[in-house]
Amino acid sequence: MPQASALSTPITPAEIDWARKPGANTVSGTAIMKTSGTSHTCEGQSANLIPDSAYARARMTAIFGNTTRGTRAASLGPVKFERDDPLYVSSLRSTRCDASGSFSFGRVPDGVWYATTSVKWQGPAKVEGGSMMQRVDVRGGRLVKVVLP
Repeated sequence: MPQASALSTPITPAEIDWARKPGANTVSGTAIMKTSGTSHTCEGQSANLIPDSAYARARMTAIFGNTTRGTRAASLGPVKFERDDPLYVSSLRSTRCDASGSFSFGRVPDGVWYATTSVKWQGPAKVEGGSMMQRVDVRGGRLVKVVLP
């Protein structure tokens, strides 16, 4: 199973060195889910920008079923990993969603990234909503807008 091997193989520093450099791109996005006419946002939740690596691709596939775009329902619970690769954790960028469900990352270097966040609220019987991801390819000092889910 390739996922297990990629998740158990540590990231090499050279694989993500590019992601640690300042860049000229901006990635900004919103995360809003609607249910029964009510909008729920990612307000207060962490929004992450994760650099592409074999480990990150295996992780996105384990959580979302692919590496392009996905949502994982809160009712499924979080995917548990044996341990987080320290380089994965130290190389991701994190911010908080504001009251309108917006987030932004500035000075992003060219490359492939995964934008992730979650929109969760208390339903009548359980937590509803979920986590979401979108693959983002940024190049050339552009503003890239992400709309999740």
